[in-house]
Amino acid sequence: MQANDEAEYQREQCAIAARLYAESMSPPAMAAAWREASSTASALVQNTLRESNALIDVAFALEERGGHMLVLRQMLAPPLSQDQFAIVCPAYNKGLENKDRAVPAQKAAQVAEAFLAMRDTRLLPWLSENRHPLAAEVQLVVTAVTPLLASQIHLTAKRTASSAVQEEAVVELLSAKDWERLPSRLVDRGAILAARQFMKKTKFATTTRPQEVDIACGLGATMVLAMECKVSNDTTNSVKRINDVLKKATAWRDHWGSFVRPAALLQGTIGYKDVQRLIHAGVTVFWSHDLPRFERWIDENTAA
Repeated sequence: MQANDEAEYQREQCAIAARLYAESMSPPAMAAAWREASSTASALVQNTLRESNALIDVAFALEERGGHMLVLRQMLAPPLSQDQFAIVCPAYNKGLENKDRAVPAQKAAQVAEAFLAMRDTRLLPWLSENRHPLAAEVQLVVTAVTPLLASQIHLTAKRTASSAVQEEAVVELLSAKDWERLPSRLVDRGAILAARQFMKKTKFATTTRPQEVDIACGLGATMVLAMECKVSNDTTNSVKRINDVLKKATAWRDHWGSFVRPAALLQGTIGYKDVQRLIHAGVTVFWSHDLPRFERWIDENTAA
């Protein structure tokens, strides 16, 4: 495909993917998803308040479960993302939040100190007054924080579910073509994946630390396709999703050179400029709604 034809194809796919994403947002489905996210968020807020003794002992709660930070970050003035909070509090580890693991005591104390310094004092007046909160104050916190948290839970759940569907569609396609699925393991040498073999959710060695890849496909002659499945809720979100791909692609190429072919399978609302960034970086772009194109590419680029 000529460069101009490829550019026009990718532009058209961006529009198609955005339209399909919009069509999936039916009012009944959205309302049901929002009710579920709101219920989950409310329970998380109440749990954090309970396990931290109404935020009087945040450090203790974090030593039990790092996942409390998801709630605590919504109580800051203003609420901060994981990356933003990590800037102001180097002791914070978003991996411990994401995996809901215990935070070491010293780091938990530092995170708790940062939380107290940046908390929304109007929302949490009892902490300044060295007292326990009134029942009405606790309810106000739950009411105020739940929508903020529910929005994040809803978008993350929608993106995660769609990404899982993406991955399974690729697995089904490859399996139907009689590709052999291997158990996931660290890919630290090219010969691990022979032609027509693949792994799901495995890791590739890099010059620093291993980077996980959603789907790895053996193309033969020790060459491997490393494909990330990315779903974006909006064009702003697509910047982060594409940055994730570019970061991994750079790490793989620095370590493996041309033996790794980075690729991205996209879905949702993706900015065309972000697709261009991938292509200019040498990342092959596919779309979930056009898997036959991926199938043709695999056929044409896999050794017999």
